[in-house]
Amino acid sequence: MRKYYGEEFGNIKRKKPGNAKLETLDDLYSILRVCWCKETAYPSCQADWVPNDPSYGQCAITAMLVYDMFGGSIHRIRVDGGGTHYFNKIDGHYIDLTVEQFDLYNIPVEYEPNEEMNRKYCGRNADTKKRFELLIKRIAEKVN
Repeated sequence: MRKYYGEEFGNIKRKKPGNAKLETLDDLYSILRVCWCKETAYPSCQADWVPNDPSYGQCAITAMLVYDMFGGSIHRIRVDGGGTHYFNKIDGHYIDLTVEQFDLYNIPVEYEPNEEMNRKYCGRNADTKKRFELLIKRIAEKVN
């Protein structure tokens, strides 16, 4: 099973300097796997969050983090069941570090058509901002 969508581009390096343990998309993905938690998941996903599906409910905050570190753009699609899903486009490649949540339940994800989203829009919700800050804190604790 794939790790994430776009993993063949996992060696893309971050645009903004930072911790040497977080230089590439692959580095970030490895850290996220242990830092995503029930409390960082989208509120309606928290009751069903389980450790063997850590990416469940983590798409918006993860897309914001990837954007902050690697640049590119944030995109949104609608998925089966009516929900929305966020992911990134970097150097012309779609990157989705949280696609596993759909793979585990055989829910198809089509990246086009999609809507490009403003970073400010993604982080404007108080709960999303709180979950994003918790994720950043957990990553900092893990890499330092």
